[in-house]
Amino acid sequence: MVELSVDGQRVDVVVDRQVNVGFSGRDEEAVRSHVEELLARDALPEEPDSVPTTYEVAPATLLVDPGEIRVVGADTSGEAEFGLLITGRDTFVVAASDQTDRVLEGRSVQKAKQVAPNVVSARAWRLDDVRDHWDRIRLRAWVTVDGERVRYQDATLSSILDPEALVDLVRDRYGEPMAGTVVLSGTVTTIGESVHGGDRFEVELHDPVRERKLAVGYDVTPM
Repeated sequence: MVELSVDGQRVDVVVDRQVNVGFSGRDEEAVRSHVEELLARDALPEEPDSVPTTYEVAPATLLVDPGEIRVVGADTSGEAEFGLLITGRDTFVVAASDQTDRVLEGRSVQKAKQVAPNVVSARAWRLDDVRDHWDRIRLRAWVTVDGERVRYQDATLSSILDPEALVDLVRDRYGEPMAGTVVLSGTVTTIGESVHGGDRFEVELHDPVRERKLAVGYDVTPM
């Protein structure tokens, strides 16, 4: 069970399943090129069976606005994403980060996503309230390294598969019921295409039509 704030009201969402999506860009050719680049750098253990990829991880890895996370070593980094929390009645949208162990990722992507938390914002929107201008919503991230906060990712949600496509993908691969499922969207290219961690990671979804934001930020403490 996770607790969200939606339009100022508390909403409790039961979470039975969590699926992290990868390589979810709408530009299929660019995604394939990126996969080949990662394989050449040994950043992926093997070519994925299919793209987009999906990884089921334990719901216990999901943290709502924790403020701080503790990770093993200094080789994890965040990924700016949106999350979908699906109930029997509504689908809620949150700002999210898939903190991933980059060393372990070169051997097992699923394990890399399992050993570090998935972080989501405490505030959420109803998908129905933003669906008609979805592609205009902006996804941004910042990373702080040695006290310097720098912009890390910046793109509109038009870069990522839309919510219906992601939900259909998860349903096709894992089956019903979808109620109680959390889907993390996959991420966008980093600025300068350099993936690195830091002391703090922040994610923001900005809705320019309704002029509102969802945001989550957390300190990263290696153990």
